[in-house]
Amino acid sequence: MPQWTAFDEETSSALRSKLPEESVVEHTSTSALDYALNRQQSVVAVLPCRGFGQAGLAVFRWNSVPVIPSPPPPAPAFQGRTRTSGFLGLTDEPVFEDDDEKKSWWKKFWEG
Repeated sequence: MPQWTAFDEETSSALRSKLPEESVVEHTSTSALDYALNRQQSVVAVLPCRGFGQAGLAVFRWNSVPVIPSPPPPAPAFQGRTRTSGFLGLTDEPVFEDDDEKKSWWKKFWEG
């Protein structure tokens, strides 16, 4: 059996006169939205619309959302040393071990 909850006196008296066998509860201290959000079960609300004799229907359901752990941050692609390069040194490029051994021809000539 449904329970009707009204949030003003006019609606509660209209419900009691039209549905005398149904239970009608009046909550004048809160709004329909506050009532639905504070209740931990499904609520169907009939809300007034602009036109005469029209109403809107809102269904509030509580769904359990599974907790998904966030993935770990990706590891950086290169974890070695970097050397500045590019225009004004605004970009970095990785320095590999082979690069240290490569010397220009004149350094190789004088160093042996």
